Amino acid sequence: MQKRCEACGESFEAKRKSARFCSDRCRMRAHRRPTEREQTTPVTSQPPVQREDDPESLTAAARSELAAVGRERTAAGQAVLALARRIDANSSETGSSLAALVREFRAALAGALEGAGAAVDPVDELRARRDRKRSG
Repeated sequence: MQKRCEACGESFEAKRKSARFCSDRCRMRAHRRPTEREQTTPVTSQPPVQREDDPESLTAAARSELAAVGRERTAAGQAVLALARRIDANSSETGSSLAALVREFRAALAGALEGAGAAVDPVDELRARRDRKRSG
């Protein structure tokens, strides 16, 4: 009996009346092709993307920490902000990749803030200068 292959559209001689494909190749091709339902189903489980100007976003928090020590415009500071933006927009990240991004963010932030201690108190500086004069 002559049938038309559902995958390629070619005509073929069917050995059974339930045959739908002309070959194993066409059968696998049809099996691997997404169904119409899969193509039109919207993904709704994505969390909402936080905006960068949202005061509760990681980007805003990182920017304020970097600005407090004057390192917002450094290369390390920009790397921290890029990681923070990617974490905030985590719509396409898996759990393990998000965890890796957070670890990298923490390391980059620590590196950017390294050596940026609190501002030296002028009184402490005068005291240190006086002590150096007395000792030497």
